[in-house]
Amino acid sequence: MNPNENTPANVCNNTIETLENRVREHPASTLLMVAGLGVAAVFLARALIPAPTPQSRAMDVLEDIQDRLAELAEEGALAVRRGADRVGDLPIERTLNRMSRGLKGLFH
Repeated sequence: MNPNENTPANVCNNTIETLENRVREHPASTLLMVAGLGVAAVFLARALIPAPTPQSRAMDVLEDIQDRLAELAEEGALAVRRGADRVGDLPIERTLNRMSRGLKGLFH
């Protein structure tokens, strides 16, 4: 096989070699070009993706609100449970007995 033939394999190899040489000779330009291509790809992708409808945006907002309310309800239930546990630990019965004896003592 002759390296000077214009076969698809030789054309690809020559193109790759040329590209590699250009990248070695001009690295900063290559980086800027690649960054520009990336920005162009992002703009193209954003242009091709349809914009969300007002209904879908409203549904997203409502789902977010629902998720947040569920989190708040869980936090509230936990706070109530902790409060109930703390009230259960308080010596309320002794305090009420003392108060009732004090009230009885006032009226006898």
